[in-house]
Amino acid sequence: MNHLKVMIVDDEILAIEHLKRLIRWEELGFKVTGETVHPRKGLELAAKLKPDLIFVDIRMPGMDGLILSERLAEAGSQAKIVILTSYKEFEYVKQSLRIGVHDYWVKHELTPETLTLELEKLKDTINKDKAMQRKMSKTLLEQVKAGKELSHEELKALANYMALFGSQYVYIAIELDTPYPVVGRPVVPQDAGIQMSWEAMDQAEYRWIETFTTIAAGGTRIGVLLGFDGMVSRRQQHEELFQRSTHLKQMFSEQIASRGRTVSAACSTVFQEVTELFAAATWAEKALDLRIFTGMDSVIMFTEDKEDTVFALETIETDWAAWTQQLHHGVEAHRLAEVEEEIDNMFTRVKKMARLDKLRIVCNELSKELDQLRTSKGKPPFRDEPYREIEGSDEWTSVTGIARWFKNQFRAVMEDEHGDVYSVKVRKAIQYIHRHYAKDLSAEQIAEHLAISGDHLRHCFKNETGRTILDYITEVRIEKAKRCLATGQYKLYEVAEKVGYRNSHYFSKVFQRVTGQHPLEYSERKQVHHE
Repeated sequence: MNHLKVMIVDDEILAIEHLKRLIRWEELGFKVTGETVHPRKGLELAAKLKPDLIFVDIRMPGMDGLILSERLAEAGSQAKIVILTSYKEFEYVKQSLRIGVHDYWVKHELTPETLTLELEKLKDTINKDKAMQRKMSKTLLEQVKAGKELSHEELKALANYMALFGSQYVYIAIELDTPYPVVGRPVVPQDAGIQMSWEAMDQAEYRWIETFTTIAAGGTRIGVLLGFDGMVSRRQQHEELFQRSTHLKQMFSEQIASRGRTVSAACSTVFQEVTELFAAATWAEKALDLRIFTGMDSVIMFTEDKEDTVFALETIETDWAAWTQQLHHGVEAHRLAEVEEEIDNMFTRVKKMARLDKLRIVCNELSKELDQLRTSKGKPPFRDEPYREIEGSDEWTSVTGIARWFKNQFRAVMEDEHGDVYSVKVRKAIQYIHRHYAKDLSAEQIAEHLAISGDHLRHCFKNETGRTILDYITEVRIEKAKRCLATGQYKLYEVAEKVGYRNSHYFSKVFQRVTGQHPLEYSERKQVHHE
């Protein structure tokens, strides 16, 4: 249970003890966390403890309760203030209400019953105000994070709110590691609906301020804004933040419970002003975007040499047109060694540059050449496939892995001895099947698309491939189903629908006939093997 924090300021120690003993505070949801007989010390104590409720005696030497209340408000305290007095001094009542004091109580009228009743009302008011303040602050924080300018009043209100959590702040971005979308169709992220709750990670050193959820290319990205007070040294601070980032990374991984999937986190620089959130969040988000170059399943920490850019990028002059032409000549001439050399050269350059736009250029050019080559050999182009279901896409988690995948793909197609024996009609039929396997397909439908008769297509297809069109459609569907089942992300009926079967029971029978395994058994074995 999170208790509301109470502070008492009264120059009479007996009055403080009496108020503390009058009821059982914690049973009502409150906890007395601070007390002092010195009003000036009350200002320091309030700044340190950040109480939700402050009881202040009206008459104290050096600084009366009204002046103290004014000073607390000027310092940005969000606490509800209740003035305590020994007499009903109505002039004081009017003054206290004018400066925003919540209530005015006469000490000798307080009994366990009346105090309990009043505290129940206060608790409800405080909790409602907190909820409203949190909602408003979340909206303002999201605007600051997006780079929008706030008014002076909005910035002041937000600064007062964040001060409740500490004097320094840090932004940590966390995301499930997913393959870089090298080729294929983008798909709706499977983790887009995750709802995260971080209140449980609050500790004395770090306090959870807000969580930001965005949908990135690979799924849900979480940003956590933490508040804390100053540490002894920068080195200690760095170590503590690394541990906190690692802890959040682990929490994220456990909550999404993704088998065989890793998570990365990026921790920003420490900042003190609300307006610095935009730069801190931008850096952390960019660091996650660029982890394809530095490695996944990692915690990326801000350091001074990474202030302006996430990494010290190399500027390398590259003649992209010449490289594209050289690659094309190598593919056309079927010179595999030359193609592999060009792939290695370009990915080496891209890794040094650490630029996503350059990586995209290289992947696009290689994908275009690869799809053209596959099409010429009667193989379906990758551009029509959901990218997560493409064989070998688990290698797309590093630049080195992407380069290796492209070389393997070009090698597989170029060394295919049977790729050139299919006629144009059969190649087009194969491509049509790969594009439309998720729909109802028949030889007549495919033949109509190719403007030939069904009998002629069936004869040519069987003669050239050694398989019937129906057998080939089934083969394609089962291979696609295997990839879906291996991810562990889909239910059985979803897999059936994705590969063209409207009945999951019939799909299971066909899958078992072709593979010798029930789909669920196949999925479980793949998951165990992957782990």
